[in-house]
Amino acid sequence: MKNKTLAGAFILIVSGFICKFFGAFFRLPLTNIIGIEGIGAYQMIMSLYSLMLILITGGVTQSLSKLISSARGRGEFGKIREYLRISLTITLSLGLIIGAVLFLLARNIASVQGIASISGAYRLIILLLPLGAIIGVLRGIIQGYENMTPTAISQILEQVIKFAFGLFFAYILGVERGVIGAFLGIVLGEVIAALYLIAYTIFKVKIPAASGENLTRDFLGAALPLTLGGGVLPLTHALDSLMIVPRLALAGIAAQRATALFGLQTGMVGAILNFPLVISLSVAMVVLPKLSYVVANGQVLKQKEVISKAFNLMWFLLLPLTFGIMSLARYIYPLIYPNAINGFLEEAVLLTLIGGVSVIVSAIMQFLLAVAQAKGYFLYSAIALIIGGAVKVLIVFFTSSIPSINIYSLPISTLVLALFVSILLLLKLGEIVKLDAFKFLLPLVSSVIMFLGVRLFVALTSLNPLLTLASSIFLGGVIYIILNFPIIKSLIYEFFGKNKPREGNHE
Repeated sequence: MKNKTLAGAFILIVSGFICKFFGAFFRLPLTNIIGIEGIGAYQMIMSLYSLMLILITGGVTQSLSKLISSARGRGEFGKIREYLRISLTITLSLGLIIGAVLFLLARNIASVQGIASISGAYRLIILLLPLGAIIGVLRGIIQGYENMTPTAISQILEQVIKFAFGLFFAYILGVERGVIGAFLGIVLGEVIAALYLIAYTIFKVKIPAASGENLTRDFLGAALPLTLGGGVLPLTHALDSLMIVPRLALAGIAAQRATALFGLQTGMVGAILNFPLVISLSVAMVVLPKLSYVVANGQVLKQKEVISKAFNLMWFLLLPLTFGIMSLARYIYPLIYPNAINGFLEEAVLLTLIGGVSVIVSAIMQFLLAVAQAKGYFLYSAIALIIGGAVKVLIVFFTSSIPSINIYSLPISTLVLALFVSILLLLKLGEIVKLDAFKFLLPLVSSVIMFLGVRLFVALTSLNPLLTLASSIFLGGVIYIILNFPIIKSLIYEFFGKNKPREGNHE
């Protein structure tokens, strides 16, 4: 893998962590302003908004990244402007239509979810969806040139503006209407990000003259399956938000506590466990255009090399962060959410342990989806996700009403979905995904040893929570770095091209 590709992955990883930091800590003061029930309502609205946004732009961004990189690989540069025109026309039209429908049905939807007083947040989606369409298209175009920096910058702009102005508006509007204020901040962040990407595309991206071909069929052939597949997870999350409170009621949990538990899982635990997924998502975003370019040139050995090295990077970075969060959950939540976590700490810790395993398998699924899409297996990927999503919904429906399972059905169902889809993708991809057993097992075993070492250290010490957390992170990092020195040495070579490991060593 070229240094440019690794650099692109790290740019997205760093920007992703910055965004997740702002996203996670956005919820901390927001929770203090609107309470844990308010966060539950915020997450319910976000679930539907995310679903609509994915349906409009998720597949478009990925398909543009794939189609433009493939066109570049074949020297068909005249297709790029036509792809831009088609994608903007379709996504903006859908964004305006769906936004208008949600605007008109805002009060009805909010009433079904039991949050009619803040239906105004749904009305703001009429602005968010067209803005999201522009952002998604332009990111896909730029990523097709294997340039990840503008995407990273636009993501950071979104989050910083949302953090600053979302909290400001929420505070001004108060407890009852604070959720609307938070969404006002999101709208402003989207405006700034869209303006930046428009300016970058106009002044920095050299888009050749159109070839005159009608490429609508090609574009839709890639975008529709990706959009269909990309909408599965948001759809299941939206269904979760609609059915979880009545299903938990059957488990003997009052509606107020059920809403709080949903907010705990999606708004607090989910926010923390999303940090490791930044790594897998960033690597997948880089792999898609890079592998598409190589596939277009018919370089089979190069395809295997790109896949292997990209997975090794993702695996090496993902595991210690995930296991670290799992081992220190009991200390993380009281420090980050000192007020909101009261009475929910035990549930948060167990949700994190189950969710951590789910994150690892979900990361594998994300990576394999990127590989399958780069190979052109759009429909197969979509079908695998749809079947997995149906299984997830059924698991939540039937198990969340069982008192001993209740809210834990959410991370369990996500784990099953990711495992199911990963198996189906591996069956399709066959030998193209060939991994180094040493580089797969060493980080995994090292992470388990790190987990056990940190848990033992925590059990034997009596420091205050902040010192315990800091000392444990340092200890875990030292353990992981020492055990993975051969892989670290190999990564240094990948970046700087020096001290190349000798053949025969697993370095």
